[in-house]
Amino acid sequence: MKDNKHFSKEKQLVQTREQAEIALGILVQNSQGEDLEIGIFRLRDQLNNPKLSKLLDNYPNLIQEYELEELLAGNIDFKNASTQDVKTAGLLSCILLLIHFYFNDKSNNRVESKFETDELDNFNSAQYIINATTSEECINELFLLILSIVGIDYFKKYQENMKDPDFVLKQTLGFDSDPDMDVHIDMMVWFALVRLFIEAIFIYYESDYETKNDQL
Repeated sequence: MKDNKHFSKEKQLVQTREQAEIALGILVQNSQGEDLEIGIFRLRDQLNNPKLSKLLDNYPNLIQEYELEELLAGNIDFKNASTQDVKTAGLLSCILLLIHFYFNDKSNNRVESKFETDELDNFNSAQYIINATTSEECINELFLLILSIVGIDYFKKYQENMKDPDFVLKQTLGFDSDPDMDVHIDMMVWFALVRLFIEAIFIYYESDYETKNDQL
């Protein structure tokens, strides 16, 4: 995956474990897990790529057969799918799994009969993903996918409008609504949320891993 100066480590919204916990706490409190997952499937649908959809359907089997690093690099041969298709399937699958692992753990924490084995399995699986890539790579690749849908002109206009702190609220409520911006506004709002989640979850699991090692 390629680096992108817009999403470098230095420009992350989340920089510390404390910030990660706050960000993730807000997402859990607002029940954003389902919204994050739905956004992945909406992105898949808008990409309108049957080979990508087939790869995603087969990903549970592929991840058993290949190393995750190979899948994320697109280094497998799957029914004439392109390298980019394989990389995209890997990216979307990993994000979906991280969403599932984290929000599933938090859901289990709300009930008395907490399944510690499931929690450990989720932690180890999440750690496997985080060791195979970086938050910057995930966000950059995701951004390029979204850019391929919304277009550069739309994105530039969106960035300009975002200088108004009430822009998203106005669009949502229909005040001073710009029909051109309405087309992809939901996707851009979702991207902001999933970017926050990715940055936070990588720091959360990385620091959690260090804590667990210190306790050994």
